[in-house]
Amino acid sequence: MLTLDQAKAFLRIAPPDTAEDAALTAWLTGTLAAFRLESKRRWPVALEPFATSTNTSTTPPTVTVLDYYADSAALSLDEQAVADQWLRFTLGHWYENRQTVAVGMNMTEIPETARKLMSLLRRPTI
Repeated sequence: MLTLDQAKAFLRIAPPDTAEDAALTAWLTGTLAAFRLESKRRWPVALEPFATSTNTSTTPPTVTVLDYYADSAALSLDEQAVADQWLRFTLGHWYENRQTVAVGMNMTEIPETARKLMSLLRRPTI
């Protein structure tokens, strides 16, 4: 999950500059909430169990730990990397466009890259 220091590095804000830390923290909280609502996914909690596969054809049966979590809503390590990029792109957009922006007739929207990343992570709903 994206930290304030990582967000500042992505936005090219010097670490000692704390003038916008409160706003950045609020935007980080907002981007994380937006991610959870839109994707219906979450970061795993500490010691959350991984999914396993049991092979009963061996004696004794062998259990293999798989590379994703037992709860499909929890992001795998690879998915966490993609989700962090989504957070960076969305946070960067919010940082540069602090309100709805209309330039001529063009509206500034969330970058297409962020939409594509979300499409990789979103759980389908009925």
